[in-house]
Amino acid sequence: MVAERPNGGVRVERHVGWRGDNALVEEARRPLRRRVARLLQVDGLAATTGLPSERRIAAGVDPRVFYTYPLLFYTAFPRVSLAQLRALSVSGSYLFDYVLALDEVLDRPCARTGGGLLLGGLLQREALHGLYALLPPASPFWGHFDRYFGHFCQAVLREEARHRGLLQPYPREELELVYAGKSAIAKACLAALAVLGGDERPLAGLEASHDAHYVAFQLADDLADWRIDYRRGHYSYPLTVAFLRAGWQRRVESAERPPVSEVAELLAREGVVEEVRALALDHLDRAEGAADRIAEGSWHAAIRTTRQRIAGPTLGLDLPTEPPATAPHGAPAGPAAAVGAFGAAAWRGDRRTPATPVAASWRPWLDPHREPRTPGPAVLAEQFRVLGTAGPARTTGEALCQVGLAIAASRRALPQFGLAEHLGVSAAELDWLDQHGPWLDGLLALGLDEPPEPWRPGRAEQSGRVPSGGVPGWVPPAVGRYLGHRLVKGAGPGGAQAPDVLLRAYRAESVA
Repeated sequence: MVAERPNGGVRVERHVGWRGDNALVEEARRPLRRRVARLLQVDGLAATTGLPSERRIAAGVDPRVFYTYPLLFYTAFPRVSLAQLRALSVSGSYLFDYVLALDEVLDRPCARTGGGLLLGGLLQREALHGLYALLPPASPFWGHFDRYFGHFCQAVLREEARHRGLLQPYPREELELVYAGKSAIAKACLAALAVLGGDERPLAGLEASHDAHYVAFQLADDLADWRIDYRRGHYSYPLTVAFLRAGWQRRVESAERPPVSEVAELLAREGVVEEVRALALDHLDRAEGAADRIAEGSWHAAIRTTRQRIAGPTLGLDLPTEPPATAPHGAPAGPAAAVGAFGAAAWRGDRRTPATPVAASWRPWLDPHREPRTPGPAVLAEQFRVLGTAGPARTTGEALCQVGLAIAASRRALPQFGLAEHLGVSAAELDWLDQHGPWLDGLLALGLDEPPEPWRPGRAEQSGRVPSGGVPGWVPPAVGRYLGHRLVKGAGPGGAQAPDVLLRAYRAESVA
């Protein structure tokens, strides 16, 4: 934690954690959190899954240090006051969220909805509002900010154009431009500290250190998240090196891509993990060298923490643990949980209509006048054949996975029928579901761990209470079937097919 010295300077009380300062920033962010919840919703159903940083911090993906990012560098700018540091931390936290919101829109096509775009706009507005209060429009800070933003734009566009969907070479120069540029906006705190402290001499060295560190940081993320990147068709530097070296361009761009297990074998066989690890460590050496003129402090500690992460022996090749082969799909790993009033299998229905699981918390938003369409007899029979081999589902999440596996089986057995037929939806409903991922993520987050219930067609009380806006529900009730299909499809080629593994993969990907 930091505190004001009697002479107006800043003294450190604790180097690690910044818990008190993090708590102050989190308190300052509460009005925006309430505003997002109030504005970005329809009839109480959130159009987003909340502020990205809060989800990632709760999942352990990112540390809270991003809420107090300027404090990593305060030793280089001792004239900056405590009040300025804290105000800059709040604005910086909104910039951090803004970049994460953009990243989600770019990485996940289903996030390209009004909610995701409006959230990004709100975050950018809050960040700039706070920065203008500290640094007026005529301040030299804004020239630096424009330079950082230009680097960020080039990094985002170049990565999207050249390394998503198609496999292209990844020259080292482009690697450094893209990987440093994805975090370039974070350097705004460096320029702000330099201008507020009246000393821009440390700025160039810290910028170089920041760039080198985040090349290493992103390479470490690539090694940790290569499975997610591969499923999304995002060819990061490690994947690109491995695929081009093995001559796999035609294979990875084909309709039948190699399974994840084969990609893992390739990464190990070609020595790519160790090669990328060495490259990352070289960039950390550069980061330390560029920062050697500033007093030892938290930025140096952050570099050392990244070095320890990269040096970890399993980074990149740790494979997910599969459940025992004898365990039936959906069987609980521990003691049986409560399954609600309908029982663990009653959600499957009577075999005359498609199995349509829902969670009780979804009912206010489900359209009571829209029923799932019944697939043809052959499709329905194949889906119930697969469901008949599955164990009981204790949660809605497990039920969705079982339905998704059944749909995947009927699609393999009866490919002459389109996806809408297998899902039991109309073409328009399928298009709506495809385009509204954040709404569906919100429903999934609400009901994932609830007991599953059946959707019973023709029942007026299906919708439960009417939403607060007085408008009847509007989400197609086959949403559970679609979510199950999406959970299974998200496992990618050769992905694990047990419900507990599928759900773990979903939770990991939702914050990646």
